Amino acid sequence: MRKSKNTGRFAFASSEYGESDFVIFGVPDDSGSAYRKGSRYAPDTIRSFVNRNEISGVRLGNRLSIFEPGMRKFAAKVYDAGNLSRKELGSVSGYIRNKKVAVGIGGDHSITASILNATRPKGRWGIAYFDAHPDFISSRGSYFGSVMNDISKLEGFDPNASALIGIRTPEDEEIDNIRKLGIAVVTPQEIEEKGVKAVAEFLRCVLTKNTYISIDMDVLDPAYAPGVTEPEPGGISSSQLIYLIEKICSDKTFGIDITEVVPRFDREGMTMYLAYRIILYAISSIDTSRRKPQSNKRTRTKYKT
Repeated sequence: MRKSKNTGRFAFASSEYGESDFVIFGVPDDSGSAYRKGSRYAPDTIRSFVNRNEISGVRLGNRLSIFEPGMRKFAAKVYDAGNLSRKELGSVSGYIRNKKVAVGIGGDHSITASILNATRPKGRWGIAYFDAHPDFISSRGSYFGSVMNDISKLEGFDPNASALIGIRTPEDEEIDNIRKLGIAVVTPQEIEEKGVKAVAEFLRCVLTKNTYISIDMDVLDPAYAPGVTEPEPGGISSSQLIYLIEKICSDKTFGIDITEVVPRFDREGMTMYLAYRIILYAISSIDTSRRKPQSNKRTRTKYKT
């Protein structure tokens, strides 16, 4: 596995590619963005911020820690591949074949369609798309406002095994496109009303296929993540997002990405630190030893109260 040019790697990513279960790579590209440019600096800035501050890992209650006893050594086998250009993303196509989970750091959200074009598995698959915006513009393509529309055209995409979570500023065109495909939608208001546990159960019933998880950091309220491309008030909380990520990650999760962090608009690194923590929680919630096709008898249900 060739390592691309980069200014460093995460200190916790101490495994070599061959032995790794997770491969982290940055995509420093915000060419698909239209506002508050600067997300191209996020991959290296997040790495530098985390390593410089020697930020420790997290413990997950009674669950196995992603760090070995003593919190000194990272237990998950992670390889940091450095940074890849958009054109180089085709090189990640072997991750599925080699049973590795792709972990991308953007860059703007349009990188997600490019990553999925390379990593999507054979057969049907779905996506859990966390974003303040549906990104379902169909009158224009290949930018951060058309990501879900671009993804919907990829082979194997299953709208009935996909969900949009946290959206709160849809345009009429996007609403029409969502309704045509019948994709599940969960708004921040529904999370408040139904409760995060009930929403997590609902999402687990929807996401029954191989699943990719994509997180635009503007899904969060700006109070938790100010350093994003398009901050939108009324978002979900950091604890709600982490809870949902923990619950929907599984052996069926074949990839994750974090996008739209703009370091120059951040405050004391809080958005970068949170993005890093989300990556750790996601990694710790995927049991790679069970990554094989399994039947899933869950049926799509309404929220339970």
